[in-house]
Amino acid sequence: MPEGVPLAEAVLADLARHVRLDAEQLQVLRERIFAVVNYQAVVGVLGKTGAGKSALCNALFGQDEVEVSAVDACTRAPQELTLAYRQGKGIALIDMPGVGESQARDVEYAAMYQDMLPELDLILWVIKADDRALSVDERFYNDVVRPYAARAGIPVLFVINQVDKIEPSHEWSWQQQQPGPTQAGSIHAKVLRVSQHFGVSPEQICTVSATWGFGLIGLLDTLIRTLPQERRWGLLREARSEHVSDQAREDAEQGLWDTVKQAVTELLKDSAALIIDGLAALAKRLFRRL
Repeated sequence: MPEGVPLAEAVLADLARHVRLDAEQLQVLRERIFAVVNYQAVVGVLGKTGAGKSALCNALFGQDEVEVSAVDACTRAPQELTLAYRQGKGIALIDMPGVGESQARDVEYAAMYQDMLPELDLILWVIKADDRALSVDERFYNDVVRPYAARAGIPVLFVINQVDKIEPSHEWSWQQQQPGPTQAGSIHAKVLRVSQHFGVSPEQICTVSATWGFGLIGLLDTLIRTLPQERRWGLLREARSEHVSDQAREDAEQGLWDTVKQAVTELLKDSAALIIDGLAALAKRLFRRL
């Protein structure tokens, strides 16, 4: 796609060459496509202090604007990192204060979390791999996050971060940036433990090392697959290219294309099926240019 030409206009231009639309229909379709292409997904990154939440944001999306500190609990207010895509609104990462810093702060943060939850499309709950004390996470998740997320239908993914530190840590391959066999078994055991503690399926749990890039491709695949189809493109376009798999790109493209097809169907009704069949090849050509 030529530099500076918004994706939404490229979609509309190709559609206009294949579909006869009046001015009103074209405007309705333009508004629908712009809403999807420019949608700002809002992802809340939650969890205990020291779990590597800020580092995970930086690793996934290639930004260093989320403050990272190995000593102090530096994120004491929600930090919103907005990544803008050309003329779109990008993606908003809400890096929430880490729980478990102190009992007094947990009470303060609980109210803050409850205020922020209605704004989120997706929740990432980050857990440090070698942290055996999950009671603080479990209590905060069950008391504050789970009830609202369940009522509002907000998907929650758990991310076990810093898996390079899980025992036996000496097995970590620094050349291949992946765990050794015994360490891989320990990571699997951690997944099962988190699954049991929080009452979630292992499919909702991803294992990564944000520092070394391990597992980030799989995490992004899961993120894209979890979001509603009309919101996938907004997340994919901001991710670092090295973490975008063919599957993630296909899922995001399909989500965008399905939204376009739905809009065409609503506009053209009875004749939509024939037109949509003819536009399948158009979609493939369009996405090859992106």
